[in-house]
Amino acid sequence: MRFLIIGAGALGGYYGGMLLKGGADVTFLVRPRRAAQLAERGLTIKTPEGGYATAVRIVQSGAVGGPYDVVFLACKAYGLEGAIDDFAPVLAADGVVLPVLNGINHIAVLSNRLGAGRVLGGAVVFLVTVTPEGDIVVPSHGTGQTSFGVLDGEPSVRCDEIRAAFAAGGVPATISSNIVAEMWVKFCGMGASSAVAVVTRARAGLVAAVPAGAASVAAAFEECARVTAAEGYPPSAGIRDIVLRMWSQSGSDYCPSLLHDIENGRPTEGEHIIGDLVRRADRRGVEVPILRAALCSLQIYESRRSTAA
Repeated sequence: MRFLIIGAGALGGYYGGMLLKGGADVTFLVRPRRAAQLAERGLTIKTPEGGYATAVRIVQSGAVGGPYDVVFLACKAYGLEGAIDDFAPVLAADGVVLPVLNGINHIAVLSNRLGAGRVLGGAVVFLVTVTPEGDIVVPSHGTGQTSFGVLDGEPSVRCDEIRAAFAAGGVPATISSNIVAEMWVKFCGMGASSAVAVVTRARAGLVAAVPAGAASVAAAFEECARVTAAEGYPPSAGIRDIVLRMWSQSGSDYCPSLLHDIENGRPTEGEHIIGDLVRRADRRGVEVPILRAALCSLQIYESRRSTAA
């Protein structure tokens, strides 16, 4: 199989690098700044167990090569349409797209553009960051879960091949027969964590240290759970436990990627996570005051960022 990794940021860099470590044929589609960084330094992945460094094959928009059997889609949600324009012409006739984006709407967008039969579902539950120098860092936070599968739950030889490629690089992955429900579970947990981070503008350790912290996290999760349940996907007790535990650890510097983006003055996926939850809540008649306050804060941030630019 030939893999095309869309983006060599945190998730794209990690999964693409580990696929390379296992001997897979991997190409990265990146922006010019990241292309220069990778050409000069290569790709370095740092984990609690050690490190891995490798040279990588890179392409840029307009000269993507191909065809590719698997497109691993790890761009930001706001970059989805542009990414599809780049890779759709070079996706093999029997190729598939494996997205690991935050949110849930990207599945409908991809299915409408490519056909549902060419789109897999993917859910990644753990934190990976990228340093200013471009190194990929896997801290000890999170559960390190990687799940993917066919949207209708049917068995797939292609999924078996992808799982084998991940395993060869040291990435345990699960083929799910209910991947859409798993994506909704992640959406609920990500929404809650993102809302807490946006409202408090604080890392988990600071939230855990104040008297109102635990109750605020629980309330944010319950709002998200009511929304996803109204959409037909009530979350499991397990994801609630994960979210509450992540935000209850004294001294922890954990925060979701959305807060990393705010801290660094970058655009956010807020409309695709918190905004989507609020709009779904409005359609379903669900009250979500914490989510709405978080969305207001995000919109103010984006407005200020645009004005400053």
